[in-house]
Amino acid sequence: MKLLTFLGKGVYSQTEYVWGERSHTARFAPVATTFFLKPDIVTVFLTEAAQQETYPNFQAAMQKLPKPPKLQPIAVPKGSNESELWQICEQVSTSVSPDEIVAFDITHGLRSSPLIGLLVAAFLRSGLGIDLRAVLYGAYDVRDKTMEPNRTPVFDLSPMLALLEWAVAADRFNRTGDARYLGSLLEEQRTKLAKTAEGNHDLENEAGRLGNLAGALTGISQSLRLIRPFMATESIAGLKERVKLAEPALERAAAARPFSLILNRIVDTYQPLGIAEKLSEENLKEYLATQRKMIFWYVEREQWVQAVSLAREWLVSWMMYYLKTNTITDKKERERVEGVINSEAHAFLVAKTEGGAYSSIFLNAIPNAEEMLDLWNQLTDLRNDIDHAGMRQKPREPKDIIKQINKITGQLKALSL
Repeated sequence: MKLLTFLGKGVYSQTEYVWGERSHTARFAPVATTFFLKPDIVTVFLTEAAQQETYPNFQAAMQKLPKPPKLQPIAVPKGSNESELWQICEQVSTSVSPDEIVAFDITHGLRSSPLIGLLVAAFLRSGLGIDLRAVLYGAYDVRDKTMEPNRTPVFDLSPMLALLEWAVAADRFNRTGDARYLGSLLEEQRTKLAKTAEGNHDLENEAGRLGNLAGALTGISQSLRLIRPFMATESIAGLKERVKLAEPALERAAAARPFSLILNRIVDTYQPLGIAEKLSEENLKEYLATQRKMIFWYVEREQWVQAVSLAREWLVSWMMYYLKTNTITDKKERERVEGVINSEAHAFLVAKTEGGAYSSIFLNAIPNAEEMLDLWNQLTDLRNDIDHAGMRQKPREPKDIIKQINKITGQLKALSL
């Protein structure tokens, strides 16, 4: 194990550092941390002044331990500006190897050291996959002064890194609508709660409800990513009830409380896409309206492929609605209607290209028929360009694809329903 720590040139007083059932009296918190964790190597980040004034005493204190570690002093700047702060972060990050077992002591150093240490610890765990055993902080300012030597509590702040993980998951959700990472963090809390249940049926039920909510978020996200609109709408319709049932577990699981702060945003983001009733002839129009909202939802979150694929299928469903062919999930019926659309779209394109008049054969009763056919021709070509990975002589540039998708979205909004 490698212990990373910081050292400044301040005054360090003797105190008894207490971590759980263990304690050790020392002037320097990392000496006590070394006694607790027994690392093989202690990497010390220190300024030039600290190296001259403080490090010799620190080194001597380490040598008095039963098993002195190997010390690696690394000089860092004072952190007087943003550039120096980034330099410190880089020096700390490059001092460890991927998959290494690491602990931090962030008690000493400059005022920015605890924050830098905590943030770098989070980055190293997520980015390099280090095995982070602890992030210890000796809270000298709240020491017990009623005894001599004073007793200073040591806290492991590594559980607080969960807040950064929630922040990353929330950011991913806000940008893309993807709640899978939130669901995985909830699942971790479900596992912890289930372990503490130990036969307590109430706790077991709470853990199960938390798991149901985690599963719902993952399922909704997967359905949306894989363009399963009917599955998505059904799952979204039941989301509020799952949230309500999981509230006691969310209150109990302290590390899940950040999730509670964004629950309303999650529900509000998904809710317009939910329909409780199964697809039927009576609610087909509602389903079409909701799926059109889903296309706009995809575009807002830059899920371009999903938006184009669903828009193309939505046009077929829209046509089936006006042709009174209400079994929109019937494959043969969809293929038949697609054949009609293709035939009419070709005739419309020829008329448009040659400057002649277009006369519909089958679509006289369809509102916005010409607009729909023009949109169909655009969508068919665009979807083929995307789905066939641009395998054509003149594939569109990404910026042009996005521009056309936004244009198509406006045209879809104009179709009567």
